[in-house]
Amino acid sequence: MDIQPFSIQILDEQIADLKGRLANTRLPGDLANETWHYGTNQEYLQQLLIDWREHYDWRKHEAAMNRYEHYRASIEGQPLHFLHVKQGHKRALLLLGGWPWTFWDFEEVIPTLSENFDLVVPSLPGHGFSPLKRPKLGFLATADLFHQLMSELGYEGYGVYGADWGSLIAEQMAYKYAEDIIGLHTSMPFPLDFAPIPQELWTPEEGEYAQRTALWWQYGTAYFQMHSSKPQTVAYLGDSPAAMAAWIVEKLHDWSDEDGNAYPREKMLTTLSLYWFTNTLGSSARFYAESMQNPWQGKNDVRPVINVPTGIAAFPKEVAQVPRRWAEQYFNLKRYVRMERGGHFPAVENPAGLASEIRTFFQSLG
Repeated sequence: MDIQPFSIQILDEQIADLKGRLANTRLPGDLANETWHYGTNQEYLQQLLIDWREHYDWRKHEAAMNRYEHYRASIEGQPLHFLHVKQGHKRALLLLGGWPWTFWDFEEVIPTLSENFDLVVPSLPGHGFSPLKRPKLGFLATADLFHQLMSELGYEGYGVYGADWGSLIAEQMAYKYAEDIIGLHTSMPFPLDFAPIPQELWTPEEGEYAQRTALWWQYGTAYFQMHSSKPQTVAYLGDSPAAMAAWIVEKLHDWSDEDGNAYPREKMLTTLSLYWFTNTLGSSARFYAESMQNPWQGKNDVRPVINVPTGIAAFPKEVAQVPRRWAEQYFNLKRYVRMERGGHFPAVENPAGLASEIRTFFQSLG
């Protein structure tokens, strides 16, 4: 495996090109969409695009990222970018997000967690600085790549946290490499085979979360169908920063807490910039197609399916929740905490709460 130091260096010409495209944005009009019922609200997006063009300082955020050590590994022909915090701890922790996450979503949990763990924070294949070079890299194949990476870095036993696709990658790693994973923590537990979860497992006390999840599956997953079936069509939205932003911002707004205000605008612009400068909207969407077209083939009839000690932090506005009783059957569940605030992006929305839960869980394992 070839691992080389990596530095984030966006060219001045790329920044100028982005500003020029933003200045030439053509907006479509937006009738009776104050509540985002029909999708991304134009007034909100328009102001965000103005901030992106006139006020946002990419160089400041680039410098903040480069204060950490970055590397890019080549594993079986696929580049994998990762941020590596090496503190000489006995334990290492792999932090995994999904879409439309970036590695930098973990910015505010890194200082806390690095007090107790060495940290490896990668960009998924086809996301950010991990340009897609191979087909069939869904969550199953990616789990293998990340385990190879952790082994190459010298971590024979390590913990893993996952959210969104990162949850499924982490679960697969815990399932397949149980002897090497000391613990699994997640804020979005999910069946590896996407099997429907029996409705009777929801308790009356969980009714609000059951209803929110059902509504999301009914009305909030059109993007999922598009990514899973025609990701290359989505890729052409990457020609326009406004189109790309509309596609991503709807999720950052709708999937976060506090009526969409829990995901800070400055962080939102950094996320958009990372997708824009790396031109990875399409390749990140392809992760869905590769995952769904190469399904999990493990044993789902043996319980628990995942024997690695597992901790779950259940955030109230997470869009895809599961009943606790299902989690107790599916995982070797050691800790389950229902959090006070936060949604699909807890590392951004409630970083102190997430970091505390991750640390508490792994410390409880001894």
